[in-house]
Amino acid sequence: MKKKEKGFSLLELMTTIGIISIIGAVGFPAIDNFGDQENYETDLATIRGQINYVRQLSLEDGNAYTIRIVNDTTNTTADLEVWQAQGLNRYNVEYHKSTATKCSDFDGTNDKGTKLADLTKKLEHMTISRCTSTTGNCTKVSASDNFFCFLPDGSSPENARGEMQSSSNAGGKKEYLHTYETGFFNNGTRM
Repeated sequence: MKKKEKGFSLLELMTTIGIISIIGAVGFPAIDNFGDQENYETDLATIRGQINYVRQLSLEDGNAYTIRIVNDTTNTTADLEVWQAQGLNRYNVEYHKSTATKCSDFDGTNDKGTKLADLTKKLEHMTISRCTSTTGNCTKVSASDNFFCFLPDGSSPENARGEMQSSSNAGGKKEYLHTYETGFFNNGTRM
C-alpha cells in the first residue's frame, strides 16, 4: 500500500495565490488612500481647532483677532498666524457705535495688530486662499488680505469664503471654508 503524501497540489497552490492577489489588488489602494485621507483630516482638524480657539479667545478677553493665512504654495503648506487687534475691544466706544465693522478697521490705522507667535499653527498638506465673494468661482484676495477675523463678541464682521487646496499626499482635494457673521464656520457647501 502506497503511503499518501501530505502537501498541496499545484492547483491548490495556484488558487491560493490567485485569491491573495485579488485581495491585495483590491485592498492596497484603500490602504494607500488611508494615509492621504488621514493627512487631509489632520489639517482640517488643525483649521477647526484654530478657528474655535481664536473665537473663544475673543469672547474671553474681549479683543478682536485675525487668523492670517501665510501660504507656501510651492510646498502646499500654510501657517495660521493669530494677531490681536490693538484698537478694537469691547470697551471701545467706536466699536459699539459701528454698524459695519470690517476686519481692516480693527485699529483704524490698517495695522495688523500684535502677532501672537506662540499661537501659530501649521498646515502640513494644505493652503487656504480667501475668496473675494461667497459665491461663484474663487477669485483670490491678495496675500495681505488673506485672513479671517473675529470681533470681541466672538462674531465675524462679514461672511467670507476661503478655498482650501490640499496637496497630492492629502488627496489633492479642493474644498471651501465658509465663515459667517455669527462666528459659525463650516467646510464643504455653504449653509
